[in-house]
Amino acid sequence: MTKRRDLFIFVPETGKAEQAQAYLGEWLRSLDGHPGYLGGSVLKEVANELLPDTLVLVLEFESTEAARALWPKIENTVNPLYPDDKSDKSPDQGTAFFDGTKQAVAAGGPLPLKFTRGNGLLARMLHIHAAEVDEFATAATATV
Repeated sequence: MTKRRDLFIFVPETGKAEQAQAYLGEWLRSLDGHPGYLGGSVLKEVANELLPDTLVLVLEFESTEAARALWPKIENTVNPLYPDDKSDKSPDQGTAFFDGTKQAVAAGGPLPLKFTRGNGLLARMLHIHAAEVDEFATAATATV
């Protein structure tokens, strides 16, 4: 079986970074018990290369089939992966990472994103569904 990792990159609404981090962590824990779900992580971008408070949600599954089995269970709920308004078909907003938005925000401009996930808390920037094709663990981590 090939492991699968799904990555979702979000920007929280201005002033709500801590709330967004807590929300994503609680949501990860709420998935405990789903067959094939191995856990996940909430990461915060720390190099100041992206928009302020950029977060990455990582979900790990034992297989693509296990990941796919989760989607029907959550698609009609309020969660970070699907829009709050289920009729919303707008694309991810990752272009804001590269179009001068960061500089405009740094200069005091508004954060021109649509916060459509997690009950209006998050803007989804990009998502990736990836099957593991190679893995390496250092000798130090293999003995831990």
